[in-house]
Amino acid sequence: MTSVSPTSTSGVSPTAQQSLDALLAKIGAKPASSSSTPTAPKTNLDQSDFLKLMTTQMSNQDPFQPQSNTEMIAQMAQFSTVTGIQQLNTTASNMATEIAQNRIATSASFIGKSVLVPGSTALSDSSGGISGAVDLPSSAAGLTLQVTRSSGELVKTIDLGANPAGLVGFSWDGKDDSGNLIGDNSYNVKALMTNGGAQTATFTDVYGPITEAPVPSGTDIQTFKVGGAGTVKLTDIKSFKF
Repeated sequence: MTSVSPTSTSGVSPTAQQSLDALLAKIGAKPASSSSTPTAPKTNLDQSDFLKLMTTQMSNQDPFQPQSNTEMIAQMAQFSTVTGIQQLNTTASNMATEIAQNRIATSASFIGKSVLVPGSTALSDSSGGISGAVDLPSSAAGLTLQVTRSSGELVKTIDLGANPAGLVGFSWDGKDDSGNLIGDNSYNVKALMTNGGAQTATFTDVYGPITEAPVPSGTDIQTFKVGGAGTVKLTDIKSFKF
């Protein structure tokens, strides 16, 4: 009577199964459990499945027409590429989470800071004065800053002289020409540059406190609410003052 060699429940001979288990052990992969407890079907193949398929293919290939080394290397390269993409996606996801957490911390750190932003309404500081800058688009032979109350009344004229293009800082202590503190909560500023005898208005920047820092989501730009200036972008901030 012809004897039949025993086989494992998976249809692979014990010798082949032992070889496969030994190979998996070398690479740190665990062999399939021999427990009779049913497991949920897998929806994705991992490294262990790939090696098992490749080993089974090698064990059952036609010895007269073996698989070429080129085909085997191509299969391994494809698997390595897929594995690398999966790891890259995981890394990118972790980085996105860390960036989101950092943006929250960064937003909170701005609260209460005074920043220089484009605007013409300057809030008074603790001493009653204001400060800011004039943004000259080109050099000016003369530069004058007019400070008015919200009613339009002119309370101070500051001569800033000749200046090259760029930011020209200014500050005012909040007092009139007699040295009396006016005491308003805010003032309007207007800059006039002089060239060739003609005066033209130019842009002004004012310092104001950051009162709110919404946390941006995704790729949204960070914005802030600044006293006297309203909502401004992070890229609009030209200077910080403590």
